[in-house]
Amino acid sequence: MRKVTLPRDFDKYDFSALAKKEKNSALKIRYLALSYLQMGKTVLESAELVYKSSRMVHRWISRFNQAGIEGLKDKSGRGRKVQLSHDKEDEFRSIVLEFQRTKPSGKLTGRDIQKLLLDNYDIDCTLPTAYNTLARLDLQIVYGQYKKMQKHPKTILQTKEFNNKL
Repeated sequence: MRKVTLPRDFDKYDFSALAKKEKNSALKIRYLALSYLQMGKTVLESAELVYKSSRMVHRWISRFNQAGIEGLKDKSGRGRKVQLSHDKEDEFRSIVLEFQRTKPSGKLTGRDIQKLLLDNYDIDCTLPTAYNTLARLDLQIVYGQYKKMQKHPKTILQTKEFNNKL
């Protein structure tokens, strides 16, 4: 087992207090592991207490050493990239709203959104991706009827702002 050298300003932070306040579970685990190190536990003991490998704890120590407390946070850019680029969002939003206006029933489904994405942007996506795209555009499909609305469709598409006013 190799000897771990903790950073100089390691004792400056109260990792157990940070862990109690933290809402992000991954970051909370990192803070807990480092708080166990502050209490005098070994890297292996600390890793076992948070159900992670000692390699992960070493990695967190290294990240803390290089970038401080900010180094423990996940960097942005994780996850899958969006298929509809941000510069085309406004255009697609108007296409969706126009499609809803021209549809006789006014009823819009996730399959309709999929078809619009495929026809206009050559994006073949799943239903969850279609709904996530709507959410990103601040649109949602609302089921049921609202008393304050003029129309009476089974489903309508409105902005979230509109629904908050109801």
